[in-house]
Amino acid sequence: MHLTGFGQMNAKLYTIQYLRAFAATLVLISHALLYPLADPVMFYGRLGWFGVIVFFVVSGFIMVAVTGQGAFDPVRFLRRRVLRVVPLYWLFTIVAAILALTLPSLFKTTIFDLGHLVLSLAFIPFYNPASHGLHPLYKLGWTLNYEMFFYVSFALLAVFSARRRAVLLTLAYLALVTIGALLRPDNAIPAFYTSYMPLAFVAGVWLGLGHLEGWLGRFVRRLAAPLALIALAGLALGFAVDRGIMEDALAFAGLLAASIGLLALSVGMEQSLPRLSWLEALGDASYSIYLVHIFAVGAIAGVALRLVGTDNPLVVAAVLLAAIAGGLGAGWVLYRTLEQPLMRALKRWDKPRPAQVDPGLAIQR
Repeated sequence: MHLTGFGQMNAKLYTIQYLRAFAATLVLISHALLYPLADPVMFYGRLGWFGVIVFFVVSGFIMVAVTGQGAFDPVRFLRRRVLRVVPLYWLFTIVAAILALTLPSLFKTTIFDLGHLVLSLAFIPFYNPASHGLHPLYKLGWTLNYEMFFYVSFALLAVFSARRRAVLLTLAYLALVTIGALLRPDNAIPAFYTSYMPLAFVAGVWLGLGHLEGWLGRFVRRLAAPLALIALAGLALGFAVDRGIMEDALAFAGLLAASIGLLALSVGMEQSLPRLSWLEALGDASYSIYLVHIFAVGAIAGVALRLVGTDNPLVVAAVLLAAIAGGLGAGWVLYRTLEQPLMRALKRWDKPRPAQVDPGLAIQR
């Protein structure tokens, strides 16, 4: 059995970095809007949701692109994903726990609980009474619970070809979604894993397969205009429908269609798009931006709007722009000073070592 290697895609797609930057910025903006809106409208929530769905589609695409068309080593795959995701997330979870314990007035929906801290660090979903949802102690980590679930389920299919992996993963996730729709479980763990959110990973897997097999680019070049229209229609649907069980499902379908169209068009038409180093850099820093922005936005928007109020729309807009810039800047600084050096060190530690050969045995051969 041939096991594929890991690491960067053979040719790094700069449009994927654009999409990562775009997704992180959407989440950041949605959280910045929380501060001036006393009664947050649906728009801000759907904006953040769109960013997360884009993240998930991109994640599925990348997993296929880096593992290739054949079988791969699941242990090495999981080890690399854990080294990529866990250290920084654990750091922020522990910092949030310490602050919630010592300075609880800083938070609205974060309360220290030792059991919740342990579950959060273990990526186990639970119902959080403080946030009234399936959120870990550091609320942003709910997306990483899905990421870890995807990594494990993807690794379980490591012995298959990429196409068969895509088929099996699709069937498994559709089965989970069907169970969730029929049974609507109340328990946190089955409720979390039988939601429709993992379908975004599946969409990314098929797009990644299309990129590997070469048909994605041909498809996009032939049908770029209809694909763009479908993406725009999906985006409109995602923001048009109200809240509710069926409405949220329709919104998810619309935003997923928009995300699929956005990724397909970006990758399929990459050679026609300009290469912007600053946008690539933001994409590189997207994980750091995602994790740290909530602190920067809270410090800037939360404090400034208390001082100047929310009566003047121009002042509010200026504060929001400053908060968005601050969130992006904080993420970039964190990436350059902590994430990037940490990843380099962990890669050196994880680098495969050449096998030691007995000299005598080598001579005998």
